Amino acid sequence: MKKWLAIGIALSFILNGCSTEKPESSKSNHLEALPASQKYDTLATSQASLEKDSPIIVTVIKQKQENETLSAVSIKKIHKDTTQKLNINDQIAVLESDGTDVQLNGKPIPQDYYKKMEVENSYRLYIRPSTSGNNYVLTNDFLSKYPTAKVAHEELLNQNGQSGKSSYEKLYYTIYDNMYKK
Repeated sequence: MKKWLAIGIALSFILNGCSTEKPESSKSNHLEALPASQKYDTLATSQASLEKDSPIIVTVIKQKQENETLSAVSIKKIHKDTTQKLNINDQIAVLESDGTDVQLNGKPIPQDYYKKMEVENSYRLYIRPSTSGNNYVLTNDFLSKYPTAKVAHEELLNQNGQSGKSSYEKLYYTIYDNMYKK
């Protein structure tokens, strides 16, 4: 009988020690930013593919910065919403670029020229619901955010000493310019 009692006690210690469940008090409600290489398989190659791949296209005004990568925005215009969950004046959280490099065909596309949204400024965003929280993510990293105010190309992206323009930078400028032709 003592043998079974000892085995039962030992078994309960072993099972408790192997549990990966965290106690409720140690769980966190903060969002973890995934590396961009995990967020994007490919980037859009045209404005048409950007629009097709984005379930939501909205014009917003940034209200505040929630944390390093999460911005609170209010919706001013809905251009497309396949989720049919958004309304004008809704406030949503958008996970901005985390500044890591996106890998495409094994080659990194530098993201250090991504310029975060500024409080009280208006932007057109190409977004989708996040799979990891109650927020939204850019569908194509830096290609998914455009200021609605007309500004010079030099002011749109951080250049950080980069010389020459990548094909994605050129696409960004083309999409931005097309916003004003419509």
